[in-house]
Amino acid sequence: TLTCMRLDLVPTTPPAATPVTPSLAPDAPIADLVGNLLPKLPGLPDATTPGISFGDLVGPPAPGSVLDKADMAAVKGAQLLRTPERDAWAVRMANEGATKVWFDLAARHRGDVGLVKGWLDTALLASTLASNGMVTHFAKSHYDRPRPYQADPTIQPPVKLPRSSSYPSGHASSAFAAARVIATLAPSLATEAYSLATQVAVSRVYAGVHY
Repeated sequence: TLTCMRLDLVPTTPPAATPVTPSLAPDAPIADLVGNLLPKLPGLPDATTPGISFGDLVGPPAPGSVLDKADMAAVKGAQLLRTPERDAWAVRMANEGATKVWFDLAARHRGDVGLVKGWLDTALLASTLASNGMVTHFAKSHYDRPRPYQADPTIQPPVKLPRSSSYPSGHASSAFAAARVIATLAPSLATEAYSLATQVAVSRVYAGVHY
């Protein structure tokens, strides 16, 4: 993912995977999955993590390198945890994790702060997601990393197969960008937002569409 590729760059502790919305709240097996795929190692962003510029983006490992093989091993290991219940969770994350759930949180925020400020804040969220999409598009075109299921046809994703390249993850980068906006504008929603972003990122590895 855009923000999780280099675990040594940002000395932060990942937030716990807690339920965030009724429609996407993970049950116990899903929470265990997130914990298994994402050990408590430094690296995942939270509300205190500084941003990076496009020029600071660290590219993926070289094809065939030790790190590249380790990336694939992590994806293959995730496939061993597949269940129909978890597949359904990954599909929900694929369909709603990039945009819908964030506008759902924005709607809750509008209920707390009123329509005028709420819609101005929602506009900021929308513009952030749009600009993040542009940056992600250019980065994908530049690095052009094949997705795991393209590199290893034995990986059969439960989600719709994306057409773009694998690095960086549009879902994960959008999720953490949105979480930053939500956490800044509505600190009371920060834990939920970053927990949800973590779920989105993990679901993409679980689904076999990202490293």
